[in-house]
Amino acid sequence: MSLIFVGIFSRCANNDINDLQKTIDCSNSTLSVKSESVTDASNCKAIDGKITVSAEGGTSPYDFTLNGGASQTSTEFSNLGQGTYTIMVKDASNCTKSLEVVIIAPDTNLNATAQMTGDSECLTNNGAATITATGGQSPYLYQIDAGGFTATNSFTGLNSGSHAIIVKDANECQKILSIDVPRNATGISYSGIIAPIIKTNCSSESGCHGANSINGDWTKYDNVFKKSALIKKRTGDRSMPANGNTLSQEQINQIACWVDDGALNN
Repeated sequence: MSLIFVGIFSRCANNDINDLQKTIDCSNSTLSVKSESVTDASNCKAIDGKITVSAEGGTSPYDFTLNGGASQTSTEFSNLGQGTYTIMVKDASNCTKSLEVVIIAPDTNLNATAQMTGDSECLTNNGAATITATGGQSPYLYQIDAGGFTATNSFTGLNSGSHAIIVKDANECQKILSIDVPRNATGISYSGIIAPIIKTNCSSESGCHGANSINGDWTKYDNVFKKSALIKKRTGDRSMPANGNTLSQEQINQIACWVDDGALNN
């Protein structure tokens, strides 16, 4: 056995046997998040609302996001207008919990609801949302995420996950709406896409996961299925494959989509 192969085998064994056994099942996590205090907006145009939350359980430290925005370690969110906010906490094991909090304004009945279509594309996005505004003073303008205001209340090409909608009426009053576009199955095929990626990059005779490998034989679907969450994690952070091969971002995304679909034998 060559020294090069021994080095490859050692890296694969250390990474796959030791690290791969430590995958966290977030369905059993004790992580939770709750609202500690809410300061409402002083009026419908003001952005002086504030939300303070706390987290416990899971594995500290925690990170917090508001409406899918940038993460922070602080438990306080300020400079908020009236609306509905989704606060998500993520712990050190990458488990998450979310909480919906409402900030109101005393001088308007402006409101908004959303009807959504899930994102079923893996390499592109085809989610959609239609916003219905009520109350306040029409006509209404609409904004999604960091885009500009438009009279169009329908948005397409959305990725699954959190998006921030702002509805503005003729009096310049605003209503913030946090929406969560669902993820639909993408239909990525194990036999047609995933198995060839693994065969080429992971389970070749000189790779880490060939037949009779101490790291697990990934030429067999059942073994791949058992490690699917870990395969997604390790390919996503590019610590796999460990034999010098490199996956394209498209291949990494396809693996993630297949795992999120349920790692089906399709």
